[in-house]
Amino acid sequence: MSEQALWTRARLGRDGPPLDLLTARFDRHVYAPHAHDEFTIGVCVGGSEILDYRGGHIRPGLGSIVVLAPGEMHTGGPGESGGYAYRALYAEPSLLTDGTLGTGTPHFHEPLLDDPQLSDALRLTHAELAACPDPLEAESRI
Repeated sequence: MSEQALWTRARLGRDGPPLDLLTARFDRHVYAPHAHDEFTIGVCVGGSEILDYRGGHIRPGLGSIVVLAPGEMHTGGPGESGGYAYRALYAEPSLLTDGTLGTGTPHFHEPLLDDPQLSDALRLTHAELAACPDPLEAESRI
């Protein structure tokens, strides 16, 4: 594996919010503790990673989905395999709440999800958005 991080920004609709996309592959890189203003929705596409989050450790493997809440501190680094790769979407909270009947920001009790169909859909959508960030196409894909 080689160390690389590629950022792409897709705009949802003509005047819609941005959606930042990260495609990352690391051998040894370790993220210092940090937080994001957005939801981070990631899919492991290679190797394994260990994240410190909510006082514990998350160990996503190939196909795992990780959902990190806005404002929550976390780290990330290589797991036992010695390297990791993932695709992540950084979604404004409004993208998860617009059009819903609930109030407030969604809460994901478990940050690690095992859903192969959703994982495949997220990975495909991320790849398509990163390759062609046309605003109307991005909005329809999301």
